[in-house]
Amino acid sequence: MCKGERIVPLLGCILILLLSGQPIAAEDQPGEARAEMTRADTSERNETDTNQAGGMFVASVQNEINELKALIQNQRIQIEKLQSTVEQQQRQLDKVMSRIETRSAAAAAPASDIQAVREKVDDVELLRGELEAVAEGTAQANQRLSKAEADTAATNKTLEAKSKQLGNFNFSGDIRVRYEPFFQEGAEDRHRERFRARLNITGKLSDEISGGISFATGSLDDPVSTNQTIAGFLNRKNFALDRAYITYKPNYAKFLKLDAGKFAFPWYRTPLTFDSDVNPEGFAETLSFDLRSSALQNITIVGFQLPFNELPASHDSFVLGGQIQTHYRISSKVRLSLYGAGININRADPIAVAVGNGSLRPSLSNSNTFRTNASGTVLGYANKFAYLDTILKVDLDTNPRFPTTLLFNFSNNVRGSRERSAYWAEATVGRNKEAGDVQLGYAFIRIEKDAVIGAWNESDIRSSTNVLNHKLYFGYMIRNNVTGQFTAWIGHLANPLDNVDLVPPGVRGACTGMDVSGCEDPYLKRFQFDVIYKF
Repeated sequence: MCKGERIVPLLGCILILLLSGQPIAAEDQPGEARAEMTRADTSERNETDTNQAGGMFVASVQNEINELKALIQNQRIQIEKLQSTVEQQQRQLDKVMSRIETRSAAAAAPASDIQAVREKVDDVELLRGELEAVAEGTAQANQRLSKAEADTAATNKTLEAKSKQLGNFNFSGDIRVRYEPFFQEGAEDRHRERFRARLNITGKLSDEISGGISFATGSLDDPVSTNQTIAGFLNRKNFALDRAYITYKPNYAKFLKLDAGKFAFPWYRTPLTFDSDVNPEGFAETLSFDLRSSALQNITIVGFQLPFNELPASHDSFVLGGQIQTHYRISSKVRLSLYGAGININRADPIAVAVGNGSLRPSLSNSNTFRTNASGTVLGYANKFAYLDTILKVDLDTNPRFPTTLLFNFSNNVRGSRERSAYWAEATVGRNKEAGDVQLGYAFIRIEKDAVIGAWNESDIRSSTNVLNHKLYFGYMIRNNVTGQFTAWIGHLANPLDNVDLVPPGVRGACTGMDVSGCEDPYLKRFQFDVIYKF
């Protein structure tokens, strides 16, 4: 009975504590718990104080801008009133002067009229002085307003940059959704939906050392595309390592930059030789010198060593190359850039073998010339590859929102025997930097059969080599981070008889009989409708 009497009050106390919802005081908790809570509270207060300070600063600047705008508006009203008064006084003065002029030339003007004229002139001069003073005050207010708006923009930009940071790391990326139909005589129409997602993480260890990693969608056995087709019975998609690199820029040699890992192209190129989705692997060295010459602005030298196949019992394969870049300022509106590169693909045969056995699956079917044995097994390429790659680029500042770029790229495989040259000519007008921007362009592409390695170059043309292709594109920036874009790729095989297996089945018969004079590859029309979101 006594136990029951003790339990009832105890249960009552427990119920009161539960219903009150009050946490246990910090002094009632163990020492470690109180310390942890103190650290958490301190961290939270610091973060809150930082956010509140940033918000209060922005609010303060915004209030100042509003006050300046109101002041300028009042001064504008005052200026308009003063201008009206000056005009009225001027009209009265004109009337008095008219009366004086109509009097007889021999008669002197009355003293009263002369005094009236002098008073009017003094009034007009006084009003003009007041008007100039108000105008000067308005100009000063406009300067203060411009400075306040610039400070606000800089603060917002800083806060936006900090919002993308986590410690020393910055995050960025993009997502692209695409509808892509194909039309070609002799082949079935095709309608494909695709997407691409990329995430970039970069950071700085010090003023000299930085690095980053990137992830992207796409097939793991296709080096030239990060597109992912919306198919596969709703299965999960690949999202793999696309870049991983370290960059060293020593303070004692500002002109030097060293890259190691899997990184973006350190040299300038077009998709004629390497697709934009390819990221080379290995090492690169860049020397860049800014000059004080009125015409020649910069000279840059780039070297790179890129291994791409390693075997324990045979010779390794790698790309060795270098490029010289020169940048000229022809006038205030014309800039010229010249690029010359030598790129040697040493022991390229493993690429052909991998394409032949299916372990490497580029977006486009092979169009290079292979060496095979009697059973048809691929042994390597019929030609070796070493590119002499030259690019001329002209930038014209025709209009701030519609700059013009003209580009011509010529590449020659100096180790090839025939069909070894390639051309890319392109013109672009406009830009895609902020909402409302428009960009459009056209490119003409001609690549001979063994001019470049087809497993690495542009993946959207009719064929990687042995091709004549046109590219038309139009882009509109819907918002600062959203772009709508349309691209049309229209092309055909330059010499269908060199790649009969790529001719559409419906018209291939004209290329396989005794009479092949009618062998043609109809134009493939490939359209891409994109929406791109960047963050």
